[in-house]
Amino acid sequence: MHASGHRAGAAIAVAVAAIGALTGCPSREAVGASALTVLGAGVVNDPRNKSLRFDVLKFGLERFCAEMQRAGAAVKLADDQPVIGRFFADGCSQQVLDDPKRQSIVVQFSGKGYAWTNVSRRLGFTSAGLLELKPDFKVHDGAMYVYFRPKQVDAASFERRVVESAFATAGAAAAGVDFDRVGRRILAGQLARGFTVIRIDDSGETDFGLGIIPVGERPFRPFRVERSEHRTVANDRTEVHSQQQDYIGAFEIEDDDQAVYLNLVLEGAPTVDVLVVQKAMGDMMLERYVTEAGPAKLPAAPFLDDVLAQGQPFRRYVPLPKGQYYLVLDHSQAAGRSQPPQGQRDDRAARVDYLVQVGDAP
Repeated sequence: MHASGHRAGAAIAVAVAAIGALTGCPSREAVGASALTVLGAGVVNDPRNKSLRFDVLKFGLERFCAEMQRAGAAVKLADDQPVIGRFFADGCSQQVLDDPKRQSIVVQFSGKGYAWTNVSRRLGFTSAGLLELKPDFKVHDGAMYVYFRPKQVDAASFERRVVESAFATAGAAAAGVDFDRVGRRILAGQLARGFTVIRIDDSGETDFGLGIIPVGERPFRPFRVERSEHRTVANDRTEVHSQQQDYIGAFEIEDDDQAVYLNLVLEGAPTVDVLVVQKAMGDMMLERYVTEAGPAKLPAAPFLDDVLAQGQPFRRYVPLPKGQYYLVLDHSQAAGRSQPPQGQRDDRAARVDYLVQVGDAP
């Protein structure tokens, strides 16, 4: 595996965590793959076979909301920029509309998140809304490309909880700018792009990307994983500014004899702290991070407290008890061992490529 070229793509992606819709129950996955093999790509790809195609798409949808609430979805300003924040769903319900005239999936969601911009610095927010998705797919060279095209997007609420820059808040008030309205428009616009889930082969390996990815193509990943006995749970690029943090996960350790494997590369800043914390502790930190200015402190000792240095390869494995965990990247004095300079004048953002995998401990 190795780090490669340009930056990751897309924007606020609440529905991106719905990759679990195709990775839920292994037995149903096997049935779906077998059915495709028997029917053949030509039959399945034929748009006239609407009932057949929708039946195939429903085989894992009971996991949609479970996965949406399990892991945070990346927030990005543009396709060629790194992650600048996350959205974490805390409420989700779904309904499959299996009417011949309206075969779609309706998802209602709510949650909280954060994003960083030059003007506002960190913006913490809560949001709720409705998303109606029109599913479709194509089979190409043994891979299934499942498309979720939005039919209706309603970002019903977007409420800021904190704007870290007092100057931005005062300036916006003087100019009559409504952060909530702006945020709602951004959220609705990004959700309107839809997303693609790619079931790569009959092993159950999957990938996803925002927008509609043409068949035969794959979304950008900073690390290329060609062969691995470990399951990849995160592979992306993020940017953590001075006095900021990023919460990646949560990812699950299913057995006590497993470990998390980390492969990280840093550019832009001398160091950044790498922490692995239990989900309960990470949730406490995340709640404070979304609602209050300044970085969140560690309420207890983490399972991993290490320093990632620029230009030095970082490969670690951490044996963990069964449970759920966050990878926290800290670029502040609040947590971890490094001490980056304080103040906005020395904001050397830490750009981190991260690969997170889970597998049996050595």
